[in-house]
Amino acid sequence: MLSSMRKSAGSWMIKILLGMIVLAFVFMGAGSYWAGRRNTVANVNGEPISVNEYQQTYKRMMQNMEQRFGNQLDQDMIDMLNLKEQALDRLIEKHLLMQLAGETDIRLPDDVLARSITSLPVFQNNGQFDPDLYRRVLNQNRLSPGDFEAMQKEAILTGMIKNFVSNAVPVSEAEARAWYEWQNTEVKIDYAEFARQDFTDVEVTEEAVAGYFENHKEKYKTRPKVKARYIRFSPEDYRGAVNVSESAIRDYYRSHQSEFTSEETVTARHILLKLPRDADEKNVQETRKKALEIYEKARSGRDFAELAREFSEGPSAGEGGYLGTLKKDDTVEPFAEKAFSMEAEEISQPVRTRFGFHIIKVEERRQASAKPLEEVKDAIRDKLALQKARDHAYDKALSVYDISFGGEDLVKNAKDMGLDLRTTGFFTQSRGPEDIENAGKFAEAAFALPLAEISEVTEIGDAFFLIQPVEKQESHVPELASVSEKVRRDLKREKQKKAAQQAARDLLEQARETGDFTAAAEAAGIKIHTTGFFKRGQPVPDIGQSRKLASAAFSLSADNPFPEAAVAKDSSFYVIHLQDKKQPGASEFRAEKEETVSRLASRKRQQTVNKWVAALRQQSDIEISDRFSDYSR
Repeated sequence: MLSSMRKSAGSWMIKILLGMIVLAFVFMGAGSYWAGRRNTVANVNGEPISVNEYQQTYKRMMQNMEQRFGNQLDQDMIDMLNLKEQALDRLIEKHLLMQLAGETDIRLPDDVLARSITSLPVFQNNGQFDPDLYRRVLNQNRLSPGDFEAMQKEAILTGMIKNFVSNAVPVSEAEARAWYEWQNTEVKIDYAEFARQDFTDVEVTEEAVAGYFENHKEKYKTRPKVKARYIRFSPEDYRGAVNVSESAIRDYYRSHQSEFTSEETVTARHILLKLPRDADEKNVQETRKKALEIYEKARSGRDFAELAREFSEGPSAGEGGYLGTLKKDDTVEPFAEKAFSMEAEEISQPVRTRFGFHIIKVEERRQASAKPLEEVKDAIRDKLALQKARDHAYDKALSVYDISFGGEDLVKNAKDMGLDLRTTGFFTQSRGPEDIENAGKFAEAAFALPLAEISEVTEIGDAFFLIQPVEKQESHVPELASVSEKVRRDLKREKQKKAAQQAARDLLEQARETGDFTAAAEAAGIKIHTTGFFKRGQPVPDIGQSRKLASAAFSLSADNPFPEAAVAKDSSFYVIHLQDKKQPGASEFRAEKEETVSRLASRKRQQTVNKWVAALRQQSDIEISDRFSDYSR
């Protein structure tokens, strides 16, 4: 099966498509023939992890983060997520699991591997595996079918081992009930806020500024900076050399019909009466009877949205049961089957799903439709032209990369080939050069390389780059005069923060002593606020997301309504007092028992796998290179 897939495959497709493949692994890269790029970052039981393997893994993780967070992703967030160490940990785990698969003789039949690949949507046209598309995607990513199949095999085998470890994890009803109550308990608190900026009566002397700087020099160290050469290969520069034939347009239209077809949709509302899947017959009949009564009210002319607000137990009740515009795959099968058999303004009799009984109202129905070729011809031509231009730009960048090994090679080759070689000014990893699109990604690539080494072809924005760091400035502590204003601001804020903390501490001490939060606050001239109810993990009403504040609030009880200390959040300190706490009832748990057990089982399985992998690491011989920090810059 695999050999026939390879023989029948053929040529083009843009590089970005491979990023669409949803797999439980990260591509490890094809390596380079330059020996300096095959150093190791770690050894796992004597098996090396190459620099190239690490850098490709890290690159894929960065791409995933960029897709997830967009422009919000900056160097501070990257540091907080600890992506460099995550990438190495992921590779160590993969090597450990593959070694275990070999030792225990766990094997994957070729037909299972073939089915897993042919079922991937990125290799399909109109729901069928396309061998030409398979080869095109792999070619654009410098992967052979053999390389890709080996990586897919690794992903499946490691997944099989994890499933074997985790599948035996049990979840009892008592355990699920306790977890459900923990998740759904709600509290309401009184609080007093002490904001740092409100404490303006602080003194900052020149002597204090100098002392603060002396004690916090590391805080003012400059960040390392790099200067880099680069060549930018823009697809726009190659558009003039691209020709898209009419037959290519027709072929694309025929093989990508799903792009030009809008699916059938319905716009609907519903009223949900919750019912556990394992409910006894008495409860089923009682709920069905109530649903039929509501259905009759809707049929008699009562406003459906108002009925939903009054009777629905689903999350959309507050919006009058409005579900928006739905495709068939957007909801569970019994619901979808009924909704898509109805006409606009029709109201259904109660339909039972795993959530309970639904009364459905279809407000609008739109049939599936396909746009004619003439209507989309120009769009297809532009798309194919851009794809070809991108291919030309990438191929050109690759041809330069293949003959540039470091040193002055990039300068010479750019001159010989008439390419525009540019040099940036110095930039930090967090900001990047000012004149580069997506400067953060450019900086990340530049800082990942040793001086004078040339990057692989790197996609940044709508172009491809070759990047070569040529000079570096190490971090250093500046003279006080150059940062004195910043030091002064920092010192003032610290003094204000200490004043706010002390005021909060004084109020809490008085409140705990008297047991009367209101009286203690009034005596100090401080205003008390009261939140609404909130659950663990939810933002605290009027205050915002704060794990520390929520944790402190849920630790309170009627016997102990005050925390041990004021809670810091952003630039404020909060003194809190428990006003009320309520737990979910047994009927609420029964209605969500099945989903709760499923979620808890998934959580426990992941925890079990993590603990098992940690134990496996503990028993293994893992050596991390002293130069790991250099490779991961």
